[in-house]
Amino acid sequence: MAIEQIKKIKEIEDQADQVRRKAQGDGKQMVLDAEKEAARLVDQARKDAANAYKDALTKAEAEADAVYAEILEKAKSVCDVISEAAEKNQEAAVTKIIGRVVK
Repeated sequence: MAIEQIKKIKEIEDQADQVRRKAQGDGKQMVLDAEKEAARLVDQARKDAANAYKDALTKAEAEADAVYAEILEKAKSVCDVISEAAEKNQEAAVTKIIGRVVK
């Protein structure tokens, strides 16, 4: 009877060792899986950040182009006004210059 109890205790201890080894193996695998997932998340975050940067840059460039076009259009309008005024005054200026040269 004592031998049977010792055998039973030995079996239970063996089972406990198996459970412990399995738990350790599962724990190690969980750590490896968590590290892989963390690396994947970091990689995805970097990609998302790069895409957000590109999108922001594209948007800023489009806004800058719009502002540039607006400034260019305003400058062209000012130049047109100055050119029109110069054309109106051109004949008078030529007449004055000719009048001074002829005298």
